[in-house]
Amino acid sequence: MATTVALVTGAGSGIGRAIAHTFLKEGCTRLLLGDINQENLSGTSDELRAANPSVEIIACKVDVSSESEVQKFIDAGVSAFGGIHYAVNNVGITSNPRARTHKLDTSSFDPLVAVNLRGTWLCQRAELRQMLRQTPELQPRTGAPPQRGAIVNVSSLFALVSHPTSGGYSATKAGVLGMTKTDAIAYAADGIRLNAVLPGWVKTPTSEESERRGANYKPIISTIPVKRWGNPEEVAEACVFLAGEKASLITGADLVVDGGKRVSTWVD
Repeated sequence: MATTVALVTGAGSGIGRAIAHTFLKEGCTRLLLGDINQENLSGTSDELRAANPSVEIIACKVDVSSESEVQKFIDAGVSAFGGIHYAVNNVGITSNPRARTHKLDTSSFDPLVAVNLRGTWLCQRAELRQMLRQTPELQPRTGAPPQRGAIVNVSSLFALVSHPTSGGYSATKAGVLGMTKTDAIAYAADGIRLNAVLPGWVKTPTSEESERRGANYKPIISTIPVKRWGNPEEVAEACVFLAGEKASLITGADLVVDGGKRVSTWVD
């Protein structure tokens, strides 16, 4: 990964921050990082430079729901590095407030669509357009033919299962999964792979803020077979694996990272 370029959105905190660190640990030293929070993004960049002074970082404040800002973000990376080989579209927001559909205002639903679905689609489209311009040069160690690039979209376990008050969020994350699978088929022959990672309950600043507001996750965590929260680094490892050349025959996959919750009927 030393001469390749990795893009990560939502890199300022949580899972996105962990993904950036994991790419660096795997030897990718050219990073294009985006986040809407400039302060958090600067913090991640400082951490990465402290970990490896040779890392090259282009860090951009970007609202992924804006077509023009997404394109400027992509252009900044291509201008600096010449291409984009791995892209992890991680940005996502949660339902606020949580409510059953008949009580959910459009003012709460629309941001979910704008960021989670439209934002991921805009990033994916821009990344595909750039990767199609690139000569296949990624050399899988598996002996597979060279590839142009790989895209990983961070969906959610809630794309497959749901909760009475998460309808809007589930709809957008299911949409992310659907478009990932569609474009995995559409661009496979072009040497571009697309996969999705579906995290379950992961301890992030968002979940911690929910707990501060009074959310009680203990009952649901007790039903997870591993009996604990996931941590961002565990999701990051899955994302970087799917982006990398070790996964050269994997496209259109939905990799659930949830401690066994999806397949469990665990009862104490």
